[in-house]
Amino acid sequence: MLLLKKLSLILVVAFASLSLGSQVFAQNNGENVTASTDVEATMKSMALAYKQAMVATKPSVMESKIVKLKQLVASVQLVKFESDRQEILQQGLTEVQAQLDLVQVSLTSGDMTTAKQQLEKVDALKKRYHKKRSPSIWELIFGSD
Repeated sequence: MLLLKKLSLILVVAFASLSLGSQVFAQNNGENVTASTDVEATMKSMALAYKQAMVATKPSVMESKIVKLKQLVASVQLVKFESDRQEILQQGLTEVQAQLDLVQVSLTSGDMTTAKQQLEKVDALKKRYHKKRSPSIWELIFGSD
């Protein structure tokens, strides 16, 4: 019974966080960005933009995918996550944005090789922060240290 109450509370907090976060707006490269209302779907769109950027053969194509990726990251940055994970997730998203800025600088100078190497670091950041984002079932039941 206690397990069921904990899981119910987690779901309520998650949905409340998403609905509150959807009302926040920000600027990203001069464009209005709205908080993501479906973080999972946004993450899937981010993965697609990442893959498309990695297979791009022209700097202009890669640049357009990076711009899209930055907009998607910005929309997730506006989401209010659970208070115990907010700081670490925002830190990860900020690091991703900084890395994407480096990719854009390389693309501006026409260096696709360096841009792709820098973009690979985004994937490493994703893996590192996803481990911190997704608690195991045991952490949900018994809490983390």
